[in-house]
Amino acid sequence: MMDERITDIYNLMLELSWNFGDHGFNGECCADLSLVEFMALKKILNTKSIPIQEIGIALNFTKSGATRIIDRLEQKGYVLREQSLVDGRVCCVTVTPKGIEVMTKIIEKYTEYVQGILEDFESGQIEQIENSLEMLVEAVQNNKPFDSSF
Repeated sequence: MMDERITDIYNLMLELSWNFGDHGFNGECCADLSLVEFMALKKILNTKSIPIQEIGIALNFTKSGATRIIDRLEQKGYVLREQSLVDGRVCCVTVTPKGIEVMTKIIEKYTEYVQGILEDFESGQIEQIENSLEMLVEAVQNNKPFDSSF
C-alpha cells in the first residue's frame, strides 16, 4: 500500500507546477515563452554556449525536439547558433542580448513574486523550504525520466 504522504506530496507538486507553469490560454509562462522555451533559454544562459544535443539531454528531449525549441527561440531573437570553435561539426547555441534582457525581467518578476509569498516566513523556515526543494530537485534529476505511458 502506498504511503498517503507520497500522494499528498505529488498533489502539492502539481499545485506548485500549476501556479508557476504555462497554464495561460496561449501557453505562455513567461513573456512570450512557453515553459519549455524558458527552461531551454535558462539552460543556455547558465552555460553561455552549449551544443543543441546537450540542451536536449538536459531537458530530456531528443536532438530533433531540442532543435525545434531552438528554432522557436532563434525566431524570437533570443538565441544564435554558432559553430563550435573546438569542433566545427558541432552547432552551439548562445543567448543574444535580447534573450538576456527577457530572462532578466522574467527572473526578477518571479523572484519578487516568491519574495512576496515568503515575506511572512521566518528565516529558518525559508532555509528549510530551500533545502527541501533542493533535495527534491536533486532526487528527480538523479532518477530516470518519468514514463507517462500507461
